[in-house]
Amino acid sequence: MSDKLRCEIVQDLLPSYVDGLTSDETNKAVKDHLADCVSCRDMYERMKADETSAEENSEVMEKEKKEINFLKKIKQKHRLNLMLVVVILTVFFAAVYYHQTYQKGEEMSADEIDYSLQWNSNDSQLNILGNFKNANRGYTRLIGEEDEDGITHLKIYSSPVGSRHPNQFVAGYSKVNAADQVWLGDRIIWDQGENISKMTSDLYQAKTPYAGDAVAVKTLADTVGVGNHFGAYHISLETSEEPYDCQFIIQYPMKGEKKEKALEQMKKDACVMLALVDNLGSVSWGYMMTAEDNNGVETLQMTAEEASAYVGKNIKTCGESPKALQEMLTQLDFITDDGFYVVSGTERDENYNFKVVIYHSQQVDMDGLDCGFGFESRIGTVCSSVMYWEQEEHPEQTVITVSPDRFNRTLTDEEVSKLTLSVAVRDTSGEWHEVCEALPLHAKYGDLLKYTLEENSEDGYSLKEN
Repeated sequence: MSDKLRCEIVQDLLPSYVDGLTSDETNKAVKDHLADCVSCRDMYERMKADETSAEENSEVMEKEKKEINFLKKIKQKHRLNLMLVVVILTVFFAAVYYHQTYQKGEEMSADEIDYSLQWNSNDSQLNILGNFKNANRGYTRLIGEEDEDGITHLKIYSSPVGSRHPNQFVAGYSKVNAADQVWLGDRIIWDQGENISKMTSDLYQAKTPYAGDAVAVKTLADTVGVGNHFGAYHISLETSEEPYDCQFIIQYPMKGEKKEKALEQMKKDACVMLALVDNLGSVSWGYMMTAEDNNGVETLQMTAEEASAYVGKNIKTCGESPKALQEMLTQLDFITDDGFYVVSGTERDENYNFKVVIYHSQQVDMDGLDCGFGFESRIGTVCSSVMYWEQEEHPEQTVITVSPDRFNRTLTDEEVSKLTLSVAVRDTSGEWHEVCEALPLHAKYGDLLKYTLEENSEDGYSLKEN
């Protein structure tokens, strides 16, 4: 009997042979057979290749599994680190917020605090007694520093009100002498032993050395309250030669007993201007009177010498310091925000109006009426333009009351007589038509001027005097 194995037996043994599970004797027999049998050898090679591929795949999968596990560990570590960073940042910003809000606080302006000052001579300390106007704010701290000019600048900080941050407070600052100048924020509050008012601080800070600085002079005039005292005004600066002059041209008139009060206020305003504009030599006023005073244009001038006599000292020394300025303001009983010295627009009587009546029939194709009044004056164009349409109340006429409020300043009788009228009509389709331009009115205060608006197919719109 032959010792050689048949192909069927070898093929059955190949799986075990490939896996290394057969005995040495079987291995020898299979190996001898494979050497002579091409068919079985091919099967063996295929099975061997599959086994190698499976092992390689197994190794790859194992490697990928290790890499995935490694990445999971890194991701988990990063997640923990990220959470730690978030916690640290949260704590940091919470600490910063607490420090900024409750420990450092928000700087408050002097306008946000009701305060008074007391000098404690025993401790050489300036005490600020105050409370915040906002009831939700509480005192945090007071700091101060001295600048190169020896001026002390204080800052008061506040935080949300609470037991540790009361709304009312007393704060002391000892690094200051009684004769020093002290600021709270942008306001001067103390100078040479005197409390300084907001008005004094504002005026002193508007001080300027040059009469030729138009912007600075206008800013000072506004701070003085010229507009509040007298209404609209123009400034004219004469600086071609000394003494330099600042002229105020008041646009609204004065009348009766208010004229005298207004003239007195002009002198007070002039004193402040002369004290706070170093090289200003005089202040002039040009103002108009009412109809009963013949609409005259009058002037008032105060020189530096006259102002010095008015206050009893050299007017230029009154602007040398906040204390000196405040003493002069107190002496003058000066105020910046009262305007009872001049007649306001609502107080003007009928003598300061004239009326224009434009009649028009319902047959006139009109959906709107635009009327303009104006003339050229030596200070520029004086004009007023307004749309009128009152068909429901006055179906056949438009009534225009012309008052000083329609112009950029009050007009004298002579100027009123030079006024012209321009009229344009808007038809029902929305198209505008010019009726007349610069029609002379020859008006005067108290007049009632009547015109009729007509329309025909040949000439279009026209305005005729009644």
